[in-house]
Amino acid sequence: MKTWILAGTLGVCALLANAQSLPDSQTVVIPGGRLQTIELPAHRHFMSAQEFAPFRGGYALANGQVLYLRNAGSIGAFMYARIDNQEEHRIIASRNDSFVALDRQLAMRIDLRDDGSVGGEVLMQMPAEKLASGDIVPAHVQSMGLASR
Repeated sequence: MKTWILAGTLGVCALLANAQSLPDSQTVVIPGGRLQTIELPAHRHFMSAQEFAPFRGGYALANGQVLYLRNAGSIGAFMYARIDNQEEHRIIASRNDSFVALDRQLAMRIDLRDDGSVGGEVLMQMPAEKLASGDIVPAHVQSMGLASR
């Protein structure tokens, strides 16, 4: 009886080990809808002023702040983003619905839905902060969802 239990346990372990070591050709990469880091894309996605037009305006964030997007120029739009009254950042398109600041302080994905609603998220680089207790909160990336337009 012990032999059968041991053999079954070893068999399950072997299957699990094999499942973890599949070659790349047998793995599936699921494109993420969530932003993880603020990185400049290897290749920029060119977006004209006309393509950027639907994204212009203000977006309420889940934390109560407002993200503003604007552009300047009509040929090869210069695009800018800011949160509330903070510093404006020049942004580039990384995909047809995603943007990143050239200074890597902001990244955003904006889903403009057919019913007029908006989804997506914003990543913002937060500086290190010293608390009243003397503790230091290290620099980090904060994620905020888009609440509405």
